[in-house]
Amino acid sequence: MLMRHGASQEEVGGRMAAADFRGWVARYRLAGITGDSRCERAATIARECAVVACSDLPRSLESAARLEAHNVVVSDNLLREIDLPHGSGRWPTPALPISVWLITFRLLWLFGYHGHAESRHEVRIRIRHAADRLVALARDHHSVLFVGHALFNQLLARELLARGWLGPRRPGSSHWQYGVYAWQAVETTASD
Repeated sequence: MLMRHGASQEEVGGRMAAADFRGWVARYRLAGITGDSRCERAATIARECAVVACSDLPRSLESAARLEAHNVVVSDNLLREIDLPHGSGRWPTPALPISVWLITFRLLWLFGYHGHAESRHEVRIRIRHAADRLVALARDHHSVLFVGHALFNQLLARELLARGWLGPRRPGSSHWQYGVYAWQAVETTASD
């Protein structure tokens, strides 16, 4: 199961210039989840899984704790959200909503700009390694809950589907949403 973490303490509201976005990204990276962020359905799902994996970012770790997941076997920077690129701090821009900068820099990243972040090529390699890690856990424990991040989970789902796993194209981008993925061996029949 791929689940998105709870709501972050770092607000996406407000306005800032592009030069200030770098500081916001640093704060967002270190932010935990809000005190009231909990989903009973997500907690039930967590208890049903044999093991839990999460990134080493506070919002992922705190989400696993909030789910009362005492069976976290992996917490690794390999499983972190894809970094948000940002400018060098010298870009003179008007103060715009943070959501505009989030969308702008993510689109720039999709088109190849990766200032102060991983390139798309580096992310593809990391996604493959993360899928290897989670597939190995699923093979060993039969059920795994990964408490991850929105874009990372989407790319991870795409990788699992490409490997023959069954599940939704998108695991859900809202907080506590999840997608269930299962390996189904392809049956072959002998022909004469």
